[in-house]
Amino acid sequence: MNSAIILGGGIAGLSLASFLDERCTILERNEVVGGLSRSYKINGIDYDIGPHIIFSKNEEVLRLHTEMIPTSKIRRSNQIFYKGRYIKYPFENDLGSLPAEDRDRCLQEFLENPYENYEPKNMLQFFLKTFGEGITQSYLQPYNQKIWKFDPSCMDTQMVERIPKPPKEDVIASASGVATEGYTHQLYFYYPVSGGFQTLVDAYAEKASIKGAVKTGINISSINKEGEDWVVCTNNGEIRGQKLINCMPLHELFKIMPHPDYVASALKALLYNSIHIVTIHVKSDRIGDHFALYIPDQDIIFHRLSKLNFLGEKYCHADGSTTLMAEVTFRPDSYLAKMNIKDIENTVISDLVRLNFISAKDVLDIETRTEKYAYVIYDLDHRKNADLVLGYLRELGIESVGRFAEFEYLNTDGVVEHTLALARRLNAS
Repeated sequence: MNSAIILGGGIAGLSLASFLDERCTILERNEVVGGLSRSYKINGIDYDIGPHIIFSKNEEVLRLHTEMIPTSKIRRSNQIFYKGRYIKYPFENDLGSLPAEDRDRCLQEFLENPYENYEPKNMLQFFLKTFGEGITQSYLQPYNQKIWKFDPSCMDTQMVERIPKPPKEDVIASASGVATEGYTHQLYFYYPVSGGFQTLVDAYAEKASIKGAVKTGINISSINKEGEDWVVCTNNGEIRGQKLINCMPLHELFKIMPHPDYVASALKALLYNSIHIVTIHVKSDRIGDHFALYIPDQDIIFHRLSKLNFLGEKYCHADGSTTLMAEVTFRPDSYLAKMNIKDIENTVISDLVRLNFISAKDVLDIETRTEKYAYVIYDLDHRKNADLVLGYLRELGIESVGRFAEFEYLNTDGVVEHTLALARRLNAS
């Protein structure tokens, strides 16, 4: 019998298994492990659902990931594309690059901010308090509306409350044309030398396989408790374990285990976005030597565009052509969910041409990956509903870890930070 059964073979399940002292079995529905951290290829170039960079404020996690696989250290070059101009990210640190009228408004509303003494109750109020009306209405409000497909006034502050208020002297300097640095912990990042983020996934999978079995292609029909043991019924037979740890999306977990009505109601109220990752191979581009562009324009279908050539020579074609990645989020019940993939791709290309980033005749190839579970939406009831669902699982003795298992917007480093902490607690007990 296994000491632990881990549901889900994404980065959460794989890293947790590698940290545990006890024997465990990972059950993964797909034929390949990795989940949102998987990589794919287009014409020989690896790309992620992201892309996923390697960085962290947690030095232990950062050291772990940069020692597990060969990585390159890269200085970030992210830009906001605003009214045809490139504004260095973050927006408030490059006000001098804005049109004069926008620059003056953003600076004035930041310095004379009528909202700064209010306690924010939602995301929009936080932006107004921290940055003023100019910066909020020019960039933060439209961009966040676009990525979340949800009004920021109906989202809580969990996503943004850790953002520091920029020093006045920095904002004043940026408005005068002296670009300053914000979010300095993100100034450099690491990325696998080759193979995409899948390289890190595979390294964790190798470590996890030493601790027990990593089973793929597993469809679970039911989960029950018999005495002290958990019994998981699958297409590969019955699997028993003393512990059950969930790393799969909560919405999928509760399709295969009984739960009361109050849990079902809270689960239904937990909101999330899906995503189309549209990867385009083109002969050339006009966006320069930048990694990512943030697009607040509501008339453009994608919110972020990444240039994979920036990640190193293994992500470049010998002929000098370019691989671009456009990200399109959508609510599962929205009009974007009903558009067919060909229409999505045609719209992305049309928008790239309209922004003067590429020429339509230069498109060599295009492919789209769609992920159902991409972004957790922190609506005003998120905390209450997530705590209720997770509390029910804890009462059953089921631990949960991972982005959609905890229903928290965790980057890879945050997920691994959580799996490290859980493994240490379980190992100690």
